[in-house]
Amino acid sequence: MGSTQPLVGFFRHDDDLERRRTTRCPTDISICCAVREPRTGRWRQAAIRDFSVTGIALLADRLFEPGQLLTIELRNLESGVTRKYLIEVRHADICYPNDDWLHGCRFARPLRDDELRLWL
Repeated sequence: MGSTQPLVGFFRHDDDLERRRTTRCPTDISICCAVREPRTGRWRQAAIRDFSVTGIALLADRLFEPGQLLTIELRNLESGVTRKYLIEVRHADICYPNDDWLHGCRFARPLRDDELRLWL
């Protein structure tokens, strides 16, 4: 989680990097993320690529379809803070080299600056 490697060249379409409308910030490695499976209600681990006040980029071992609404749970292992957020998948693409799915997601409501700082 929280790798700082650049993603250039990892996408099928490098122009996907320019979908961002707000500045994205890499997250700390001490942040855990789980995504609730809409059909089963089970929680699955996901990795966070980066954050902004309006969205989050998630890496998961399965595809979540664009337009799908998901609940995520974020946990800061250092502070113990846990929060759940509703997100909408805006786009998804396979990410090399391990073939995880990179999901560009929008928060149902933008994060406040103090909320964003919890995860950086």
